[in-house]
Amino acid sequence: MGIQNILLMTNNPGYGLQLDQSLSLLGYNIIGHLNCYQKALDLMSLTDTELVIMDIALEGAQNGLKLAEEPAFQNLPVILLTDHDSSEIYQKVSAINHPFTLYLVKPFHIHTLDSIIKILAQHPIQEPKFIQGNSRGEFIAIKEIMYIEVEHNYIFIQTTTRRYAFKKSLTQLKLQLPINRFLQIHRSFLVNKKFIKKIDLEKNIVEIEGYTLPLSRRMKHTLLSKNTSQHPLN
Repeated sequence: MGIQNILLMTNNPGYGLQLDQSLSLLGYNIIGHLNCYQKALDLMSLTDTELVIMDIALEGAQNGLKLAEEPAFQNLPVILLTDHDSSEIYQKVSAINHPFTLYLVKPFHIHTLDSIIKILAQHPIQEPKFIQGNSRGEFIAIKEIMYIEVEHNYIFIQTTTRRYAFKKSLTQLKLQLPINRFLQIHRSFLVNKKFIKKIDLEKNIVEIEGYTLPLSRRMKHTLLSKNTSQHPLN
């Protein structure tokens, strides 16, 4: 199964638009063109991102080399772009703790990029299947997690069969999850997108199988800005 949904992160809007159009003509779906990490995380949570293409030189404190090692990108292939070819850049990319990070030096032919994407599609990154429970021999299937709730110093994981309690932070737990499979609808709730039945922007609620959860104003604004209607996210 090939890669279709691509997130672009570039430092040049004009170049990004050109790349967007060229990839779209080849049949790829460009889910967004951004230069901000936080906006990228929001968009990844709303979509099924399969590949990130980003400039090494981005606006802000974090460049593409640093972002490629962020937990949010660990389950996605990343193609880094640079205007300057050097042994220093090669060494830095080689040192990135990410199994599928490649880089291209501009200018390159769009068919070169297309070939690299097709190669990456043949060797998909294996997403984590389980997270460890409270005991050493206990494991929870990620695909069975319906939602995760934060309450004080505890995390509650509701699966299709039972509810688990952990004394750890949501930040720690998210490091073990494929972030593009979950949607943070509230600071206290993280939802597995496949279980969402309806998002009601008027009532500020999210309905999943057998549960009704609150939708925060921030996420409501994000959903409205993406023209998301009242239906499940796929």
